[in-house]
Amino acid sequence: MNENQLPIFFRYRFLWHLLFWVVVFIGYWVTYGGYLEHYREEFFLGLTVLPARIIGTYTLVYGILPFAIEKKKFVTFGLLTVIHAPLFGFLIYISYKIPNLYPDFFDYSKLPFFYVPKIFNKIISNYGIPILAASIIVFKKWYIDELKNKKLAEEKLAAELNFLKSQVHPHFLFNTLNNLYALTLIKSDKTPDIVLKLSGLLDYMIYKSNDDFVPLQEEIKILESYVELERMRYNERLDLQYNIEGEVDHHRIAPLILLPFIENAFKHGASKDRKNPKVEISIKIDEKCLALQVKNSTHGEPEKDEKLKEGIGLKNVQRRLELIYPKSHKLTIDKQDTTFEVNLRVCWKNE
Repeated sequence: MNENQLPIFFRYRFLWHLLFWVVVFIGYWVTYGGYLEHYREEFFLGLTVLPARIIGTYTLVYGILPFAIEKKKFVTFGLLTVIHAPLFGFLIYISYKIPNLYPDFFDYSKLPFFYVPKIFNKIISNYGIPILAASIIVFKKWYIDELKNKKLAEEKLAAELNFLKSQVHPHFLFNTLNNLYALTLIKSDKTPDIVLKLSGLLDYMIYKSNDDFVPLQEEIKILESYVELERMRYNERLDLQYNIEGEVDHHRIAPLILLPFIENAFKHGASKDRKNPKVEISIKIDEKCLALQVKNSTHGEPEKDEKLKEGIGLKNVQRRLELIYPKSHKLTIDKQDTTFEVNLRVCWKNE
């Protein structure tokens, strides 16, 4: 992941490291300097000990910690940490002892070179620094990994959605062109109107439906245009009922998420029923959700190829619903001998 894509607290690495040590220095200076009001002595003593704290901290963070978070060698990490802690305490102790800047305040000159009680004391009072730094590094790695995984998941989701949506275009185009071809064969006077409506549909599908969400009003217009195309095609032979209730001006919806169900009703239902084809479409809209009901008559058992095409189309839109509305939709499909019914309820996302 590019560093510029990270949150600001993960960028400007040098400045954050500098701020960390300034905070550590001030924390120790104020804390220990306030015991006996020896702020001046503690200030210079803190500067003397600071290199040891820095060396010990970066040794743990960049030399030992990778065994745990990168190589997953936790036993090695534990053993090295057990060795590191007393060495770190000894380094701090020596930093106090050798300069001995203020013998009246901190007189370490009379202590042995290797004095276990004081070394242990320095571990207790200072080892929180490398632990804190290591915790920050672990959190940073976890957070960056989460960002990467989230970005990969979003890219994968976007690619799948684009693929699924792209399948709607040729599927719809071929079906409509077949209808247009049938009308040209009988030299229907409705052909120019159908071509005009078809161009409007294609303009919407190719150029205006690329956003994640579109105004519901525009989506409803496309549905009505398609229904009108089918009405012109079937003429009086089709019993078509189309009803919409509710306000369409204040909501947004995923593009082309409703059309496949309506198209399916005509292509795999009405077109196969040679006697009394019937299609009922009902859309109800309220402040929370949209409910779509599509019912169509069927005639006999569809052929194997028709079953396959119908299944692919429905599976396509079902997958889109799962990806776009994972917890805010309900879809039921009821297939009987003479009827096919779809009920879809989609609740609005944050608008």
